[in-house]
Amino acid sequence: MAEYAEAVENPGFKDRKVRLVVLGILQIILGGLCALIVPFIILGMVVSAAAGKGAAEGFSLRMMIPGVLFYVALAVWFIWMGIGSVKARRWARALILISSWLWLIGGVCGFISILVILPNMFDKMGASGEMPKDAVIIMKYVMAALWAVIYVVIPGVLVLFYSGKDVKATCEYRDPQERWTDKCPLPVLVVSFVSAAWAVSILSMGIYKWTIPFFGSFVSGMTGAIVILVLTLLLAYTAWGAYKLDIKAWWCALLVHIGWSFSAIITFSTVGMDKFYERMDFPREQLDMMKQYGTLWESSMSLILGFWAIIILAYLIYVRRYFIDALQKSASSQVPGQTQVL
Repeated sequence: MAEYAEAVENPGFKDRKVRLVVLGILQIILGGLCALIVPFIILGMVVSAAAGKGAAEGFSLRMMIPGVLFYVALAVWFIWMGIGSVKARRWARALILISSWLWLIGGVCGFISILVILPNMFDKMGASGEMPKDAVIIMKYVMAALWAVIYVVIPGVLVLFYSGKDVKATCEYRDPQERWTDKCPLPVLVVSFVSAAWAVSILSMGIYKWTIPFFGSFVSGMTGAIVILVLTLLLAYTAWGAYKLDIKAWWCALLVHIGWSFSAIITFSTVGMDKFYERMDFPREQLDMMKQYGTLWESSMSLILGFWAIIILAYLIYVRRYFIDALQKSASSQVPGQTQVL
């Protein structure tokens, strides 16, 4: 195509088209790898079911569905973003940057948690004789290295590249048409993106009997479904309203965040994760494994939730200025005697 053969000479920026294509192809490959995981999950389910009743109970179909849906979503996302990067689309750069920042922040926090929890888990496996001690040591370093690459290195590279001024200028030059991502400030688009993703993902709790923490207890069944439905509607409104820079959506996001944070912290600090998994109807084998290796994680759950609650609250306060600016512009445009600029 002429677009790929064209040599762009613009003194205002360095053309990053080639690097956009390279990283786009790498993301398409990541999407392909995620898609390949899906049949392996299904194969594992079939093998487990064929192995006998006990194995099938520990590896039930219902527990496999979220994993399959997760990797299908990842495959679609990476391939879609990869194609957008190859074509140097504005919307692709914005969405890749948002998702990569979330991936990196969550990955760093998760990696730190793993460094604390992983040695304890493998030490228990070595002490119980489930694995040779030498194998335990190797597994520690292999798992730590994999986590570092997947959750820190890869998103870090994406953030570093797509946040570059030359990359932004290249996408704007090669994709001069205004895209939907340009109509909302990128920091606010994060709020809209996260709210929409949360609204969709929380519906998966239907697989787990609609179980959800609710101010010191767990609700499920019809009650849980109603709570999740209300939360989904609020998040959907927040996603759309934040994109439109509606200040009411910001207040909705703040109230939902504060309510959810208090509910989760109070519940998990008083009831415990084991009761949560029991209400979700996890197989007995998985429950026993979680109780055996998840003690340290459970003890720090409230601390982790509190940390994230403070971070998200600070971010919401930071982006509020964008909503205020939009509100002031809207008010000034409606003042009698002034000409509204379209």
